Amino acid sequence: MTCAQGQSLRGGRQSTRSDTLSPARASLYAMTQPLPRLSKSRFTSGLQCHKKLWWEVHEPEAPELQPDKVLQDLFDQGRQVGEAARARYPGGVLIDLPHNAGAERVAATQKALDEGAPAIFEATFIADGTFVAIDVLEKQGDGYRLTEVKSSSSQKPEHIPDVAVQARVAAACGANVTAAEVLHLNKEFRHPDSGDLFAHTDVTKAVAEFVGQVPDEIARQREMLAGPVPDVPIGLHCHEPRECPFMGRCWPQAPDKIWNLAGVGKVTTAAYLTRGITSIGDLPASERLNVTQKRQLRAMAVNRLIVEPTLARELEPFSGRLGFLDFETIARAIPVWPGMGPWHQAAAQFSYHERQPDGTYTHAAFLAEGPQDARPPLAQAMVRATASADRVVMYTPFERTRIRDLQRSVPELATELRALEAKLIDLHPVVKTCVYHPDFRGSFSLKDILTPLVPELTYNDLVIVDGRVASVEIARLLFVADKIPRHERDRVRRELLDYCQRDTWAMVRLVERLRELAHGKRGGPNS
Repeated sequence: MTCAQGQSLRGGRQSTRSDTLSPARASLYAMTQPLPRLSKSRFTSGLQCHKKLWWEVHEPEAPELQPDKVLQDLFDQGRQVGEAARARYPGGVLIDLPHNAGAERVAATQKALDEGAPAIFEATFIADGTFVAIDVLEKQGDGYRLTEVKSSSSQKPEHIPDVAVQARVAAACGANVTAAEVLHLNKEFRHPDSGDLFAHTDVTKAVAEFVGQVPDEIARQREMLAGPVPDVPIGLHCHEPRECPFMGRCWPQAPDKIWNLAGVGKVTTAAYLTRGITSIGDLPASERLNVTQKRQLRAMAVNRLIVEPTLARELEPFSGRLGFLDFETIARAIPVWPGMGPWHQAAAQFSYHERQPDGTYTHAAFLAEGPQDARPPLAQAMVRATASADRVVMYTPFERTRIRDLQRSVPELATELRALEAKLIDLHPVVKTCVYHPDFRGSFSLKDILTPLVPELTYNDLVIVDGRVASVEIARLLFVADKIPRHERDRVRRELLDYCQRDTWAMVRLVERLRELAHGKRGGPNS
């Protein structure tokens, strides 16, 4: 992974591609300089889609690129993982300068190299019009091992080009990179100190095989960036390895688009697009579809709700004293509570409605406060709240999984939690197998089916309407509460409680509506 033609940083000259490009490309470079600078993130983005990269470079302030709370939280957690990884390299030197101070960063990196630092964090090199800041460049004999730190719990295929572009640029600047690895979170680690938080995967061979492709791809990307936005057809690459933020610009927005076919995945969607099928209406009559998809097409054809005659039978188990349970969770890259592993979800909030003998409903709720382990008090409150219920309704198996987790993390209540688990009954399969409304648009999530079936009930009046946002906000209240003004903490708590309560009340109203439908009481728009 070294480059014999690369220039040393000490010489002060950045290498370019004009000495190794074809004459035609070299001429194009000369005519279009200065070209936009690449980085390792831009390079990997360009591998996914040139159009995506073009917009990222030329429209950096585009609304699609502004991080929301969920994405910002991922960035913050990634930074925390990177900082934790540095503790593995005693004596390491951090290049602690702004990213836009390229020349100063390069000079500081060269100084650390000259002084024989055992490891350099954020080691910076610029070559081929490409800027890279290497997470860890560790001295090993006559060369260096390049380590890319990831907050994922495994090494993924897309990490290889990420590491390869760094290796190529460092080598072009004279660094003798002899090995490469990905340092990722260890999925076997358990808080507080069971095992190593990190695991590493050697990627030297895979990077060496890929690195030869890097110079030409850099040239292609820089040439593309010097011209107009490229024409790239939509396909599976819009989703892999990451969901493209610009899909709203490229993908048709018709309500019957093919990716709204129930149960269709990314791979199948791409196959449909390859066949020229962009809308559900384009499906040939001979297309093999499952029962749910056929029901969807029937509902779309008549533009009204379809109710199967089996609905009444499917609702029979939803009898007796019914409770309705919903959890919100936190998931941290670096685990925070005993027994948790990286990215493990832990219940930190619940809402519970229960139908009383007189037909009214009671409500109980719990929302964790402070950084201490929320699971024992949550489990205690939940066991108390659900004690009188005959059955407890959930929507999808998520709540069952969380209760099983609680059995392990709160062993003193394992018996009571197993009893609660035995009461659980899932409403999701009933909806999926018995009803379909055109406004479901292929989805059976609670939020997508609620308003079509119960028009008077929506999430539109709430501030928090997404479980991922709820998870981030709960984590903020638990772990950085001292940095949040009291009035804001109170407001966010109220918003979280309102959101979780809406989920359980939605299940209450959904069961009532399904019973009406089972007895032939349709009503409502397009029914």
